[in-house]
Amino acid sequence: MQLSIDFDYNDFFAVPDIKISLDNLCLHHGKVNEHFEFDIDLEDGPHQLTIDHHGKKIDWTTDDQDHHVFIKKICFDQIDLDQIDYCKLTHLGRFYPEYESSYQASCHARGLELPEFICPNHYLGHNGCWKLDFESPGLLWIITQQNPSGMHLEDTIFSTSGHVLQEIKDFFKLNV
Repeated sequence: MQLSIDFDYNDFFAVPDIKISLDNLCLHHGKVNEHFEFDIDLEDGPHQLTIDHHGKKIDWTTDDQDHHVFIKKICFDQIDLDQIDYCKLTHLGRFYPEYESSYQASCHARGLELPEFICPNHYLGHNGCWKLDFESPGLLWIITQQNPSGMHLEDTIFSTSGHVLQEIKDFFKLNV
């Protein structure tokens, strides 16, 4: 499988560090780039893509400098998962933020509950880990996600009554 990931990031304070893994196999660990491309042999079945974002310091967040790392695009075998109409598959990914203790305290003081994970989310502002569960082969997974219950025979000719089928046969003179 070919995997490519595009990022946008803020390097105002420093170039962010990320770790990209597939099924606990580290594909990249270091500074983020705008584009990564990997060629990976995958067995059929379930897999997990993870993107860890660590090393952001609390004082690196200001009102106008909060954009740190943003996942712009993920492609499996050159299929952009966000380009498929009505099927934003990367939005199935969950981001598990690691909240700074002072941030947690300030939210708690204001009566705000912080979620365990954020979904949908492509923005990695906090330190934490974004996880996307998917299956290989990728195209079959995409099709299954778009139509999870499979083909609906009730919407096809196979559920048509005998009377309607006879009218069609008569119209096309198929009763020979």
